[in-house]
Amino acid sequence: MKKKTYIYNITLTNGELLKNIRSKGGSLQLRFNGIGTNFVPVEDDDGRTVVLSKYQIVKAELVNIEE
Repeated sequence: MKKKTYIYNITLTNGELLKNIRSKGGSLQLRFNGIGTNFVPVEDDDGRTVVLSKYQIVKAELVNIEE
């Protein structure tokens, strides 16, 4: 079974917009599920890893799902 890559445009609490952020471990909803999960690594357009806190995200708009 192939893993899906979820692509988001994410607005942070400081107003910054991160475009085309890739989540390879599942949707952000599933990755932030539970009390112990506060940080999630995702990739930006350049392939760099960005670690986001659930408290930084104001809005995450799902742009695409790749298989």
